[in-house]
Amino acid sequence: MTHANSTFRLRLSAIAALACGAAFFASQSFAADYTYNSDKPDAKQIVGAELNKTLGAAPKKEGVKIGVVLKSLTNQYWQGIAKGVEAAAKDLDVEVTVQAANSEADPTQQLTIAQTMIGRNFDAYVLSPVSVSNLTPAVRELQSRNIPIANADDARIAATVYIGPNHELNGVVAADYMAEHLPDGGEVAQIEGQAGSSAAILRIKGFKEGIAKHGNLKLVASVPGNWDGTQAYNATQTILRKNPEIKAIYANNDTMAVGVAKAVTDMGLTGKIIVIGTDGIPAALDGIKNGMITATVTPLPYYQGYWSVESLVRLLGGQPVPDWVVAPAQLITKDNMTEFFDDKYDVKEGLYNK
Repeated sequence: MTHANSTFRLRLSAIAALACGAAFFASQSFAADYTYNSDKPDAKQIVGAELNKTLGAAPKKEGVKIGVVLKSLTNQYWQGIAKGVEAAAKDLDVEVTVQAANSEADPTQQLTIAQTMIGRNFDAYVLSPVSVSNLTPAVRELQSRNIPIANADDARIAATVYIGPNHELNGVVAADYMAEHLPDGGEVAQIEGQAGSSAAILRIKGFKEGIAKHGNLKLVASVPGNWDGTQAYNATQTILRKNPEIKAIYANNDTMAVGVAKAVTDMGLTGKIIVIGTDGIPAALDGIKNGMITATVTPLPYYQGYWSVESLVRLLGGQPVPDWVVAPAQLITKDNMTEFFDDKYDVKEGLYNK
């Protein structure tokens, strides 16, 4: 772990302004040369919970406005990120405007929203792209204007800082849980996320490689669910009819895990098949509580949203935030759910040192 960012540097004009006591944080004149290396393989990392300990308190400045473009607020996962964004805005006394596409499968609408938001001249932006390329024109425009970008999860883009988990590790954790709870081995399956999505590609890869580590587990099906609960439900019924000996299913997100669990229940197999999702949305947590879903692997989206705004405030304040603020994935089961979530399934605040 390191917090060094060797390429981050203040312009001489900004240093001079500080020396003269000038208003360094006047809107649109934060005067730093921002880098856009967060998608590089050698991106420097820091765990989000270490931001305060490593960098000290985030500077509080008046007048900071941040534009936020998420994937879609119809998904409880992105609603969780929005809650974190708004909590950080309140704590750090900045203004945020949050918008999102109507669907996670509408990259064109998300680009239109992003371009409209750029026209409003925010001081910094939080982006959660649908794919690695759908926001490219907007990203290039922000880069040309030297505006800091926080890439809040999913598709990795050339931003100033990426805030999110190692998606590949999510799949590995799910596979390892199955191996631990199926000591005699057996057949397993996977419901895949949207084709082309970075998160889906990495979770699929992580799960397949994780299963391959355990010789007594056999992956007999890995089929698309496209982040959709209904598609996951239909795919699960088809898989189980063809492979009645399946003992565990991993869904690349919780929306699909809920669909998988419903299919398993409707086929009278509740409790006989391990169902694991990813994200930690309330619907999945309710399924865990009721015994329909076994576990979910989540980076706790509230903190991703919080750390996204916090990172931008630090950057605008001249602090060298590393390229990747890691949101650690947590395996949530019925046994540990109350450690992380309250009785309304909201992520508990104060779990990490904000």
